[in-house]
Amino acid sequence: MPSTHYSSWFAHQLQGLINRGQRNLTAQPSHRFVLFGEDFSGGRMVTDLLRQVVTDTRYGSLPSTWTMEPLLEQRHFFPLRHIQRHGLACPDYLFGFKLSAADLIKTHGMSEPSRFMAILYDQGYKVIHLRRRDLMRHGIAVLKAQQPGSRHINPTALIAILKKLDEQRISEAAIVAQVPHLTITYETDLLDPNVHDTVAQRLCRFLSLQQRKRVQYSIKLVHQRLSDLIANYDEVHTALENSDYAYVLTEASAKLVI
Repeated sequence: MPSTHYSSWFAHQLQGLINRGQRNLTAQPSHRFVLFGEDFSGGRMVTDLLRQVVTDTRYGSLPSTWTMEPLLEQRHFFPLRHIQRHGLACPDYLFGFKLSAADLIKTHGMSEPSRFMAILYDQGYKVIHLRRRDLMRHGIAVLKAQQPGSRHINPTALIAILKKLDEQRISEAAIVAQVPHLTITYETDLLDPNVHDTVAQRLCRFLSLQQRKRVQYSIKLVHQRLSDLIANYDEVHTALENSDYAYVLTEASAKLVI
């Protein structure tokens, strides 16, 4: 029978979940990590790279179906327990999931999200921080995903997205600063396939895994102007020049893989 005092019963149930979660840690995959960053920061590319090159001395290479999911996009009453359940259900030795600052702060209402990240780290999750330097192209990628096939960008919507991404970057930096982590930067580590082998070596060392094969590319990078991405570039340029984000017009990188 539950206690007539709900708070006491709730505390008892919570402690039970924590204790069971701690016991279940031994049954979790041997290698665990969290891929921390916003959408369009290279999460899919990191997943593909790991699937290509990672192996383990006991279990071999990862299956072609290995992937990562954003486990906390939806609100869960016990988010840590939700992650642990997915870890227990993972048939592979490497278990990773995607996480963003918005998942912790907005979706789950955490006032101290860095504490949650520290708990994950203490329970054996290594933290890989995905970072994107080019705020302008990041914002364009987000908007284009919302309107596939269109090259027209609403300047007001772009400025709002830039502000949101800017705030999320600040939150991310504060959260990962509390734990040891590996930073992967989209523009320098993922955009150019010619450096993927070096990045793969860093990932394998960080996750204490072996690299089963080398990644070899020889691909030329050419310049792509922002005006090639946006049909109404002059309108967007004028709006940005008169906003707090005028600096992104000159800081945007111009590399494109062909």
